[in-house]
Amino acid sequence: MIFSVFSIIIFAVYIVLIISITIGWRKLKTFKSIELLPATKVSVIVAVRNEALNVRTLLDNLLHQDYSPLLYEIIIADDHSTDHTSFLVNEIIEQQADTNLLKLISLGQEDGFGKKNAITQGILASNGELIVITDADCTSGKQWISTLAAYYERFEPKMILGPVRMTDGGSFFGKLQSLEFISLISSAAGSCSSGFPLLANGANIAFTRKAFDSCGGFSSNMDYPSGDDMFLLIAIKKEFGADAIRFLRSDKAIVNTPATEGLKPFIQQRIRWVSKSRGYTDLMLIATSLVVFLTNALLLTSAVLAIFSPGYRVLFFILYLLKLAVDFPLMLSFSRFERSTRLLWLFPLMEMLNAVYTFYIGIAGNFGKYEWKGRNI
Repeated sequence: MIFSVFSIIIFAVYIVLIISITIGWRKLKTFKSIELLPATKVSVIVAVRNEALNVRTLLDNLLHQDYSPLLYEIIIADDHSTDHTSFLVNEIIEQQADTNLLKLISLGQEDGFGKKNAITQGILASNGELIVITDADCTSGKQWISTLAAYYERFEPKMILGPVRMTDGGSFFGKLQSLEFISLISSAAGSCSSGFPLLANGANIAFTRKAFDSCGGFSSNMDYPSGDDMFLLIAIKKEFGADAIRFLRSDKAIVNTPATEGLKPFIQQRIRWVSKSRGYTDLMLIATSLVVFLTNALLLTSAVLAIFSPGYRVLFFILYLLKLAVDFPLMLSFSRFERSTRLLWLFPLMEMLNAVYTFYIGIAGNFGKYEWKGRNI
């Protein structure tokens, strides 16, 4: 009886949360840029480590943006790569010598290690008013930078959260990841629009250099190897308020990131993502994380209890159907925006698998270790 009552209470809170996020997403207007002469200097910074397989595609994408070459620069910050990433970047720099668009920063021992240090060194070497961050395995359309800059010039936010679409690579596991990723990015969009930004993804964020400096950069959370995007979101929200952070709803601003290949890399990636949660100081974010974890844990527990005790079967089906019903409208709307509705047939299965992995990752991410880019953390 106590378990059932507690489950209903947590699910009620979860339902209110998701409805608020869904309303936020639905009221968020699509941004349509007006063709004006651009004026903002943009610095695109990419932290890389052992990205020899991706760096050519990345730079080909960034070097062929439709933004004025006089108004943007690309800074590759190499975090102690042990492959020939730097060699390939230097090779492309020589080929682009007449444009002066591309710059390579290689971290020395005195600069530290990790993505935050790499991004920080890239920012120190930059000249832009607007800092744009993406990952080495990401791609975008040619209007990505110009859309970000136009949005910044129109609304002048301190931080812009951009849409990210996960490409599935054609595999069944990739499709499940892509669908689960929609739930994360749609939550980022809807919560930001509703006035309580909860998530940011480092594959597509932008912020002003002044805001970064005012918040002290990553100086207060360097003990956590992961979380450059989330810690900066929290810092800017604390310094300037939630209204200073906006989600850019535009298909021209979408960045594509690939799904991980294999279960082990996926688990390692998600443990890395969750590991930073121990450093969160935003009460709304902490409370939301707890509610989401408990909701999935209770759904999983009720499913296990239903196997051994028929009396719990009704409770399990009620909880499962409630979660399906409240999650689906947001998933449907956002997947239409990203043109990923073909994945929705997997949604009922993803809901249960998500409960299992959220329970495991929630514990492992806070107490376990992980390996990333050849480093044990």
